[in-house]
Amino acid sequence: MAIGYRCRPRSWIFCCVNKELTKTDRQRATADVNDRYYPRYHLAPPYGWMNDPNGFSEYRNEYHLFYQFNPNSSLVPGIAHWGHAKSKDLFRWEHLPIAMYPDQWYDKGGVFSGSAIVENDKLYLYYTGNVNNPDQYPDHQQHQVLAISTNGINVTKQVINPIINGTEYQPDFRDPKVWKYGKTYYMVLGNSFHDNETNSTLGRALLYTSKDKTQWNFASILDESDGSLGYMWECPDFFELDGRFVLLFSPQGIQPSGYKYRNLYQTGYIVGNFDYKTNMFTPITEFVELDHGHDFYATQTILDKAKRRILIAWMDMWDQNYVEAEDGFTGQMTLPRVLSLDKNNRLIQRPVKEIASLRGRTRFSGRARAGAVIRLRDKAAEIHIKSSPNNDLDILIESSNASNSVLISYNYQKGLVTLNRGGKDGVRRTKWRPESDKLHLKAYIDASSIELFFGNGEVTFSSRFFPTGAVKVRIGGSNDVESITVFDLQRTIDASYEIESED
Repeated sequence: MAIGYRCRPRSWIFCCVNKELTKTDRQRATADVNDRYYPRYHLAPPYGWMNDPNGFSEYRNEYHLFYQFNPNSSLVPGIAHWGHAKSKDLFRWEHLPIAMYPDQWYDKGGVFSGSAIVENDKLYLYYTGNVNNPDQYPDHQQHQVLAISTNGINVTKQVINPIINGTEYQPDFRDPKVWKYGKTYYMVLGNSFHDNETNSTLGRALLYTSKDKTQWNFASILDESDGSLGYMWECPDFFELDGRFVLLFSPQGIQPSGYKYRNLYQTGYIVGNFDYKTNMFTPITEFVELDHGHDFYATQTILDKAKRRILIAWMDMWDQNYVEAEDGFTGQMTLPRVLSLDKNNRLIQRPVKEIASLRGRTRFSGRARAGAVIRLRDKAAEIHIKSSPNNDLDILIESSNASNSVLISYNYQKGLVTLNRGGKDGVRRTKWRPESDKLHLKAYIDASSIELFFGNGEVTFSSRFFPTGAVKVRIGGSNDVESITVFDLQRTIDASYEIESED
């Protein structure tokens, strides 16, 4: 394997051998993390490789987030472990010991993605155990597995595992998301199957039910691809929101279409109605892409104690080759976002209110003329923009190296918003017009990322970029900006953690 090559999900299982870190290895890995692109306020691994968020939950008044983790390398996904962090406010994260290792026969090829529920002061963790079968067909098998934590740190895999073998749904049968309704537990799973009518491989979401959290029975197929939605549906989530049900998932194999589906893999949703008596889902919308940036995948949501449906995603994409890998870490999470559904059954995303607690000095507030420049502190800022919807808008996030800058633009004539980070395949755009008498934009800049929220949160972009030197905000084009406010955001997380774990 070439240095820096980043495997696609179907190739994870062969990426590298499984080797546990000694304490000395961990200290060396931590010391080698370069801070230049390490996020100031987004969760990232302390070292090594991070991808999908897992086990997002609220336990003993703290948010817990597990994630796919390779402690051995930042260059490849490796054999997946579960990393673990917790926070009281979704921004000030504390890294905890590695929660799960690939140390059982049913997960020796990787502790793949999964979810959590909290009941009776216990954290129940459901995940996919991956087993590799080199030189065989199929070359891997996947089973659903249960582990339990009684303190939010130590995790015990149950002796009854695996709890679902799924023989008839092999080999791609993964990513359980579990919830409870009434006295019944529900699990949605991603699956890939061969469709005899079309002689093609298609993705779908399967539903299971249980009365005791351990014995599960197949209930229904929630939905499946008609050929246009790819060959595998990863990381499915299913939840009620504002009177409707949302099937959220990450399909693989969708072909690009105009401005849509420009990334290697997508994440999106279908809205519909669901009957808990028949376990049938009836879609009322088409599939809608959730984010329009370069780096947004493998979403997971939680309904927290405040009854907010909060989403977080992996802010990266397969088959990229980002420079951070050379710095001792790969991957980060998006800002946590509160979801709502508007009258058109469109998902709205807004940053959680806790982001306001990170605000420091106000760098600028007021009207800004074309050409004005605002210098940021430590590559971390929150930017609020209000402008006329009848004028073009150009905002440049400048790096000392022009090739590592980002242009944000709104074209009034075409009704088009664009994020251009430069380089090959650097442009992402979508159709949008403000729905009020002002154009509103919130932008969140970090050391190696940018997130945009247009309007009320109906259009978002999440992309990585890697600015060098000081970062500046420049008002481009020929139009003034009616109002722009730029806040410093405080650093909440460092690339200097050492994860304690058993040697």
